[in-house]
Amino acid sequence: MKERRIKKKEKTTSEKVPKARRIQTKAMRRFFWVGIFFLSISGVLAFLQTQGLRVKVSSLNKEVTTIQQKSKEEASNSVVLTPEIESFMNRFVALYMAVSDDSETQKLRQETLMNDYFAQGIKESNSIFSGKRTLKAAAFISLKKVAGVSTASYKVTYIIETMGEDDQPKEVTVSQLLNIPFQTSKAGSRVISYPYFTALRENKEKAKILDYDPNNFDSVEGHIRREVMTYIEEFLEKYAKSSSADMRYMMDDPEGLEGSASVDEVTGQVFKEKDYFVVKAAVKFKDKGTELIWQENMSFEVIKKSGKYYVQEINHTW
Repeated sequence: MKERRIKKKEKTTSEKVPKARRIQTKAMRRFFWVGIFFLSISGVLAFLQTQGLRVKVSSLNKEVTTIQQKSKEEASNSVVLTPEIESFMNRFVALYMAVSDDSETQKLRQETLMNDYFAQGIKESNSIFSGKRTLKAAAFISLKKVAGVSTASYKVTYIIETMGEDDQPKEVTVSQLLNIPFQTSKAGSRVISYPYFTALRENKEKAKILDYDPNNFDSVEGHIRREVMTYIEEFLEKYAKSSSADMRYMMDDPEGLEGSASVDEVTGQVFKEKDYFVVKAAVKFKDKGTELIWQENMSFEVIKKSGKYYVQEINHTW
């Protein structure tokens, strides 16, 4: 008899995925989508930040442009006062303001103005003036461009002498601002338009005296204050009498009045810093020739070396 072989039927079903592996796959998917979400959010935030930075940069660029434009305008309106311009203006002001009652002197003045100062086309009129104008004082005020024209301004004080109705001499003192439009080059300078007068500008600046707050400093004991102030008084006496060379043994940056004044009164306060004393003193000096008294508010930094006091810094303000 033939043997019958029984074949085992092969399994066709696939093995099941382990539960742990399925959990890991889900977690990875969740992690992936969470990452995508955060990347999207961060991208949006980065975009918003970039837009904010662009706005800030644009604003800063506008501010910089405005500042640059102002600087250019200020630079275009400024004129540098050179020694040549100053010399030219000083001579011109002195000559222009001097009007004589002598015809020959007046003729020479006009010729000099035409030849040495005025540009071509400016004519000095031969007006009849039965008087005399004398310059008393002139002070430089400013040098700038007015309507695009370089203009020097001088405060001038002058005396006008005329004969009154009673045939008596009459004097009037006037102070005004003399404005001089000019042009300058390497070849020289010229007044390019008629000089004109304007009223003196009122000084409307409001400011307070430089002062100090004692609460910002550490106080010292009474005996130390007296000791330091005694030294400062002695120092100032020598300061008033001596030259800077003589003061080099008493201070770092030596200076002195060389006997031009004497000390009239000293009042002040002493404070303590880490390694030195600060002295704030009101010092009254008396002029040697006129006995005129003036006050200076002085600040001293005083240290002690080998048992002796020494001024390491002095300032003429508080």
